[in-house]
Amino acid sequence: MWLWIVGVATVISAVALTVLVRHRRHRGRTLMGLAEQRSEWVQKQPIEIAATTDREVLARVFARDRLIRIDNFLTPSFLQRLRTEAEENIPRMVPSYIPTHKKGNTLSYENIHRYAHSCLGLYHSAELKDRVSAVAGLNVAPTPDRDQSSLSVLCYKEAGDHINWHYDHNFYRGRHFTVLLSLANQSSSGGVSQGQLMKRTPLGDESIDTSPNVLVIFEGAKVLHKASPTAEGDLRIMLSMTFCADTRTSWPKEFARRVKDTAFYGIRALWD
Repeated sequence: MWLWIVGVATVISAVALTVLVRHRRHRGRTLMGLAEQRSEWVQKQPIEIAATTDREVLARVFARDRLIRIDNFLTPSFLQRLRTEAEENIPRMVPSYIPTHKKGNTLSYENIHRYAHSCLGLYHSAELKDRVSAVAGLNVAPTPDRDQSSLSVLCYKEAGDHINWHYDHNFYRGRHFTVLLSLANQSSSGGVSQGQLMKRTPLGDESIDTSPNVLVIFEGAKVLHKASPTAEGDLRIMLSMTFCADTRTSWPKEFARRVKDTAFYGIRALWD
């Protein structure tokens, strides 16, 4: 009896492992194919950054606070192009809900490759990389293609959409930075939504202005933050980008990252 059970378990495990290996190879080919096309897509997207804020001043503030914000970061026409892409992709976003922690919708890095080339172009532009590097005080680069949160669109469009207090855990060897660009932030009655980016400081909780076209750069592993709940009729869309000084990782950290991504993309993030 026990030999039969062990035999069946061995066969099931072998089949499951074979399926997983084949799936991972398929996923690898898919991501590689998207990466090979990316350069062509990015080159066709003119980047229009308008902000002229002194980089040395920003770097000093960032070294002290681990967070800076820049108003009017893009030209109005380029901001509108990004917003239009994001809104057109709302039907493709993955809804997620974890009681007491988060509720909202997310467009993954993979689907941004397919359907949002202006957003992709900004993330991979030399101009943005140079600005983030100057603020951080070290050379950074986009995080790997397999990380679906490297570049994502976060959409809060229903009452109660939010992300509770958290750190952006760093799964890589180098320092890790989160860059948020506000594409839309409005209420049904005018003005900005009730959803706010908040950070916790020794002096209390602080609200960070994320009006449209505001760029926020922060070191998520050092800054405790949250997105407070939206109200009925609110629309808040953020382009979320991550950069890292050294993108090498380990298998335990890679698995931990996948577990984290289940909060945004569901259980399939464990094997995709």
